[in-house]
Amino acid sequence: MDLTKDKPRTDCYFVIFGISGSGKTLIGQMLAQRLGIDFIEGDDYHPQANINKMKSGHALNDQDRAPWLKLLEQEIELRVKEKKPFVLSCSALRLVYRDALRKGGAIRFLFLEVAEDVVAERLKLRTGHFMPASLLHSQSLTLEKPTSKETDVVSINAAQKPGDVVAEIIRKTT
Repeated sequence: MDLTKDKPRTDCYFVIFGISGSGKTLIGQMLAQRLGIDFIEGDDYHPQANINKMKSGHALNDQDRAPWLKLLEQEIELRVKEKKPFVLSCSALRLVYRDALRKGGAIRFLFLEVAEDVVAERLKLRTGHFMPASLLHSQSLTLEKPTSKETDVVSINAAQKPGDVVAEIIRKTT
């Protein structure tokens, strides 16, 4: 798959994941624009109850996430079936969450790997997002880093400048 050309792609189905503040939205938008494909903000699929829970400083549990993940799985399935390429942002912190998304079709995961202290500094500058910085540590504790058994996952150093992160994704997924 040649991702170096700035022309629309028809064979790219990416889920970009990591902890809150790792850059999922920014990098996902940049990558989608570079590839000429759709960007899907996974947070837009959260029910209001989940948003309210996070806003109040409480971490989501598996039961909270299940309907959200089902909606994302269905969106993936529809887009793969219709051959509509995308970059989808989703925390996908645990293997079971990534497995749920895999049910939607043949996708590739892009893991934005970055240290919690780097993300904490980023979150100090972020405004307008419902996820408070106080939940960062709970996200780090929930995160199950991908292992070599997850052959559809590409790990990306997300501590770099955004343009460099996108360049690394292009390099590693070509």
